[in-house]
Amino acid sequence: MRRFWLGCCAALACTGTAGAADLPAKAPFYKAPAAVGYDWSGLYVGAFTGLGVQRSRAVDPTGARLGGIDYTGSGALVGVTAGYNWQFHPNLVAGLEGDIGWLGLGRNVNDWNDSLTVNSRTSWIGTARGRLGYTSGPTLSYVTGGGAFMSITDSAATPLVQSTRTLSGYTYGSGVETMLGGNWTAKAEYLRVAVGKGDMLSVPASVYTPQTDHQYDLMKFGVNYLFGARAHGPLPARNWSGFYGGIVGGSGTLDAIGTQTGVIGEIGANATGYTIGALAGFNWQLSPRFVAGVEGDFSWIDLSRSQAQYNDFSATRNAMLGVKANWYATLRGRVGYSTGAALLYVTAGGAWASVRDDWQGANAAVFGPAVSSTKTLSGFAAGGGIETPLFGDRLTSRTEYLYMDVGRGDVLASTASMAVNHRFHLFRSSLTYHFNTPVVAKY
Repeated sequence: MRRFWLGCCAALACTGTAGAADLPAKAPFYKAPAAVGYDWSGLYVGAFTGLGVQRSRAVDPTGARLGGIDYTGSGALVGVTAGYNWQFHPNLVAGLEGDIGWLGLGRNVNDWNDSLTVNSRTSWIGTARGRLGYTSGPTLSYVTGGGAFMSITDSAATPLVQSTRTLSGYTYGSGVETMLGGNWTAKAEYLRVAVGKGDMLSVPASVYTPQTDHQYDLMKFGVNYLFGARAHGPLPARNWSGFYGGIVGGSGTLDAIGTQTGVIGEIGANATGYTIGALAGFNWQLSPRFVAGVEGDFSWIDLSRSQAQYNDFSATRNAMLGVKANWYATLRGRVGYSTGAALLYVTAGGAWASVRDDWQGANAAVFGPAVSSTKTLSGFAAGGGIETPLFGDRLTSRTEYLYMDVGRGDVLASTASMAVNHRFHLFRSSLTYHFNTPVVAKY
């Protein structure tokens, strides 16, 4: 009996094996790989460089001397930064950031028709800010704001009187940051800084007691190193070639400087305001990494300032300079380096601006008539920035700085004649649509 059952089991086993051999073979099952993401979370440190623009306005707080002194200076910025990001959503990043740097701003101004000389110099600046941004993978567009601290030396002469103080205030701005590969990122960031007024300076043996209010515009270009393991694949390769168009806007400062032949000093008006307009251009992808292009833009600009001259304005003696910019346009070339995720570029070309200058001159105790001139001036523009994809492949955003010098307007003949030079500092962002479908692949 035992041998019988063993035989039956052997037969059944052989039958089962033969039946299985007759069934069709199943395809092997492979689990799909997990989608690769870009994680911005973690601690980072970095370094930056760039430029700053000061907008200083000095007045006599006692009211003994009417009018004011406007002067604008620009200089280099370099420093270090550290921060922490939390990516709390696939597309949203929050963070805290602090930085400290050297800011070399200062401009020695001899006041028009006076013996007074003023200056406002900066040595260091620090900020502590929050950040909130939108990420579309290897790029991050963000807004930022918080506190600012600066060491400023105000001086007046002759003889020399000066005061050095650490002033505090606020700062806000925006920027874009892009991954370069590994743990490295690059960013372009704009900050507006206001830290209030310095001390009142009483110049001995004179009637001058100026006090200066300080505001600054900063443009920073930097690299950061993000610590910690981050799981992401290679950066996408992008073809930037083709036509594009979009809107561009931001803030700006018009540095207008008036001088008169035979009269010492200068009279300034640093108009500040906002700009918005349209741009269009074409890119050529010269290689996987290098891009060249041509771009034009036309913008309305709301920059105007009327400044009564310090110590030359009263009921019987008037000196006043007014400036207003109506629009500007540029036609520029662009050369850029593509990381795949972003385009880091420099740009330069021609610039045109419609400006109106108003002048009322004073000579001794006699005030002259108010005269004005509206003219389209031409000159050059130069700058740079970072452009990154936003909400898909066709739409991009950018943060950039643009300097424009459009030269001197007409000589305005009041009781005292005046010639005014015009320079612009523009801090802009744009939203651009690319008409050609970008070929996005992996290296």
